[in-house]
Amino acid sequence: MRKYLLSFIVIVFITSCSSLTLDTDYDKSIDFSSLKTYRWHAQNKYNTASQQYLKVNNLMDQRIRSTINQQLKTQGYILESTKKVDFLVNYSVVIEDKTDIHTYNNYNGYYPGFRYGTGFGYYGHSMGIGYSSASDIQVIYYQQGTLIIDIINPETDQLMWRGAADGRLPKSANKAEKDKLIQQYVTKILSDFPPKK
Repeated sequence: MRKYLLSFIVIVFITSCSSLTLDTDYDKSIDFSSLKTYRWHAQNKYNTASQQYLKVNNLMDQRIRSTINQQLKTQGYILESTKKVDFLVNYSVVIEDKTDIHTYNNYNGYYPGFRYGTGFGYYGHSMGIGYSSASDIQVIYYQQGTLIIDIINPETDQLMWRGAADGRLPKSANKAEKDKLIQQYVTKILSDFPPKK
């Protein structure tokens, strides 16, 4: 019973922390409704550093770019390779090692440690009720992943809009799981682009 209780607590905790949180910021002077076309920003130290930090190969980069392209296409934007465009797109990733430590009552076993007893002696009978408890400590190590998508002015190279989503990363994932995870991040971020004024 205790083993199942611990497993349930861990599952609930991981599930509650696995949802993505979104943070966005933008230049309020820009009319985002006029943006229609885009292309990818040239390679730079930021996205190169992200790839090196993740120790990923070109497949992960292709996954992220392809997913962003597909989402922007769904939202009505057109990818151009040669013509003048309305905005540039760039992305970066940050991975952080995290530790969660939780202390909770295990109730001295399977159930709360209530004790009840009666006794008889020279002066009559007596009754006592006692309660005891102990604590378990759960230490969880995990990685927090943040995907940042930048919308950049092609003429000034200045940031127009930035969206970032972060959440807990799985310890291991196959191709399908990686695709799903990237889709969740990208959809979450671009759900707030263009910004709603």
